[in-house]
Amino acid sequence: MKRARFLRALPILAALAIAGALCAPRSAQAHVRIGFFVAPPVVVGPPAYDYYYPVPVYYPPPAYYYPPPANASVPAGYTCYAGPYVCPLDKIHPVNSHCACPAYGGASVIGTVR
Repeated sequence: MKRARFLRALPILAALAIAGALCAPRSAQAHVRIGFFVAPPVVVGPPAYDYYYPVPVYYPPPAYYYPPPANASVPAGYTCYAGPYVCPLDKIHPVNSHCACPAYGGASVIGTVR
């Protein structure tokens, strides 16, 4: 009877012994190694966040006004021809109607729309 009881308790005792051995404190282990270590080259990618650099300063060249070429065509009704004076009109007028161009000295010269 004692033997049967011991055989029944044996797995429980073995499990407790193994658990105790695993939980028991261990001695400290310290290692000192002296030597050289050669590492392969390491490639580092960009960071996970973006950098925002200031926009480079750009100074555009000064603006110049280039007059239109002499042979530029203007649609009919926008030009007044008054003798030696030719002036643009601000809005379209019927062709061959009367118009006026400013002349030197503040006078107006009568002409026709073309």
